[in-house]
Amino acid sequence: MIGGWKPGKGRRSGGIGSLAMGVFTDEGLDLLHRPPLPLETPCRPFAGPVPWRNRWVRPEPVGEVTYTMWTDERRLRHPVWRGLRPDRIPAEVRR
Repeated sequence: MIGGWKPGKGRRSGGIGSLAMGVFTDEGLDLLHRPPLPLETPCRPFAGPVPWRNRWVRPEPVGEVTYTMWTDERRLRHPVWRGLRPDRIPAEVRR
C-alpha cells in the first residue's frame, strides 16, 4: 500500500519523486475502518523507520510493484512501479 511520497527533483520537480510503500499488519489494516479522512496526513503510517522524510498519506491507495528480491532490511531491491490498482483494496495486500 502507498503510505507516503517524496517530492521529485530535476525533471520530476513539482511532482512525485518516489513512493513509500509497505505491507501492513492486521492491526494496521483495522485502522482503515475508521471514518474517512483526507488522504494526506501528518502521521507516519509505518511502524519501522523510513530512510527519508516523506509527505504521508492514509494507506488506502494500492499499487503494483515488481522487484527482484526483499533485502535483509525488509526493503525491495530493484522495485519497478507498475501503477495503481483500483481493483484491489488494502486488506488484500500481502507480502
